[in-house]
Amino acid sequence: MEFSKPRVNASKLPSHRGRNVCLLGKVKNVANDGNSFTLTTSDNQDVRVVLQEPVNEYVAGLTEVHGQVDGQNNILCQNYIVFPSETSDNFDMGAYNEAVELMARLPQNYVQGVQQQ
Repeated sequence: MEFSKPRVNASKLPSHRGRNVCLLGKVKNVANDGNSFTLTTSDNQDVRVVLQEPVNEYVAGLTEVHGQVDGQNNILCQNYIVFPSETSDNFDMGAYNEAVELMARLPQNYVQGVQQQ
């Protein structure tokens, strides 16, 4: 059984449908009901993140989402991490996107999980 959450950008979501992933981006807006938010990813695309329950905190800036990719390339969020503004302000999203692309091209060189025997 494999326990991995590969780091992806929005363009990689279709090839990960039904799988758990790690998606990093900047929160663009939170739905009025608090049940979802839009994340602008490292490849400058918007992805809808669907929450299990409404947010009860301020969600903005650089945010990492762990969850499953659904059939419409939304993320069904299992948990998320909002980084402090100092991190968000100084984060190089372009370099991060290059790293995500490199990991996707050379998966044998970047192990992103564990296998249980």
